[in-house]
Amino acid sequence: MPLSESHRALLHRWLSSSHAQTWWGEPEEELRLIYAIEDQEHEPYIACIDGKPVAYIQAWWPTKHDDIPWQKDMPMTTRGIDITIGDEVNLGKGYGSVIVKHFAAKLFAEGATRIVIDPDATNGRAIAAYMKAGFTPYATHERKDGTDLLMELLPENFDCGSAYAQN
Repeated sequence: MPLSESHRALLHRWLSSSHAQTWWGEPEEELRLIYAIEDQEHEPYIACIDGKPVAYIQAWWPTKHDDIPWQKDMPMTTRGIDITIGDEVNLGKGYGSVIVKHFAAKLFAEGATRIVIDPDATNGRAIAAYMKAGFTPYATHERKDGTDLLMELLPENFDCGSAYAQN
């Protein structure tokens, strides 16, 4: 479901959790960026399973980040995504890969020709979930504080039918 103001407290709690803090920035700054939707840089959502909120996921436009070398010159039809599972109790249940597959199906249906994600190279749990969803690594990007593993999902490598079979 699209993110609304009513999700602010929930999202703040999720972003303040220790597992999110390992990979995301300060919760107040992240919330400021997430709720700055007038910039039309990203599309924020709350992902639900069986009607219960379990994750935050967003799509964003790599083409709006010319200052980031690995995103430079990507086609306008490339979409990036970010996700975090909300409550720690929902980690390790396979929700991440299911949510990512559903979200990828939505983005491809809307015209995306490539979806990229850039987990920290040491985030084995996320990398495994993205690979289970069909993403493949294609490069790395060195940051001042670590390395990102650049991963992509292309329509021809995406089994959209299985995105819905795992409910």
